[in-house]
Amino acid sequence: MKKLFVVLFSLATTVGFSQIRNGNTIIERTRVGVYGGLSVANQVTIDPVYGDAYSDNAKAGFIGGLSVSVPISYGWFVQPELNYTGMGTNYYDDQVNGNVNLNLNYINLPVLFRYSQPFTGFGVLFGPQYGYLVSANTIPSGSAKKDYEKGDVLDKYKRSDFSGVVGLEYYFPNDGSGATQFGLSARYQFGLLNVNNGGVTYDDGSWAKLHNNAFFITAGVRF
Repeated sequence: MKKLFVVLFSLATTVGFSQIRNGNTIIERTRVGVYGGLSVANQVTIDPVYGDAYSDNAKAGFIGGLSVSVPISYGWFVQPELNYTGMGTNYYDDQVNGNVNLNLNYINLPVLFRYSQPFTGFGVLFGPQYGYLVSANTIPSGSAKKDYEKGDVLDKYKRSDFSGVVGLEYYFPNDGSGATQFGLSARYQFGLLNVNNGGVTYDDGSWAKLHNNAFFITAGVRF
């Protein structure tokens, strides 16, 4: 994890003075941002033998983090981020005779590319993301709460995850003045790696393949 912070800090300081000019006017410069909002996560479960796939119920959570938006050419930016994200799913458990929230909490490092046509405010995001699992637990929901307690399941899931991220955003003002910007974004994360480490097994002893997916809506500020 220490290496992730070093990479992000090094990139921010190396390109901290990046600018895009139109004549003598600076129209884009490096910005540091803060954002937070809602995550709606679930897991895709794949049977390793038959290939059948299904998703359990979605689970609401929180996402919050920092970003560094660096102009690399007219309209194009590279945007490394560091965020804390609540992932997981909600599923029915026969043992508790009710639904259970699986809470998977990640520190994520997305490295996104963003295209924003200057002076429009709209942007398109895409890129890879590395995630490190910092905690995992199960909490019965609904009527099962009174009979069962929270359980730690960190050892049942792989610590590292890798995903793809795509999204849209709108930030204003977008007049090239360099003022603080406020905006909204919507993005989708689709898991590329199997994160199961014994958390979901079948009667024959085989392990399911689990992929983390989520939809995010955030509000943010760029300075």
